[in-house]
Amino acid sequence: MEGSSNDFRFEGLFWTISYRGKTIHLLDSKGAGYLARLLREPGRAFHVLELAGGESGATPASGTVERARKAVSNRIRATVGAIAADHPDLGRHLAGAIHTGAYCRYLPAESVRWEG
Repeated sequence: MEGSSNDFRFEGLFWTISYRGKTIHLLDSKGAGYLARLLREPGRAFHVLELAGGESGATPASGTVERARKAVSNRIRATVGAIAADHPDLGRHLAGAIHTGAYCRYLPAESVRWEG
């Protein structure tokens, strides 16, 4: 929406999230932190270990990557679900634009600028 600000901002114990003129609040969670990182850099592929805070120097065991992939994907999915419960329009947008797997990224169909 022209003239409205999209915001995904951490404020102490919760996130303030504004999209297309509607604002909601979400308790802090790992999934919300993952989403914030993805939204700040649209199109960038983040390895799940990078999102989860794992070390990037050593080659991780495949079991470690698989556990991280499942954990990160589940947390992102749960957070998008929580957002959708209070802001269905944003929930639909994120469900279509967030891609998870060994690499996660935010690829919106149309350019969306986020503050925060």
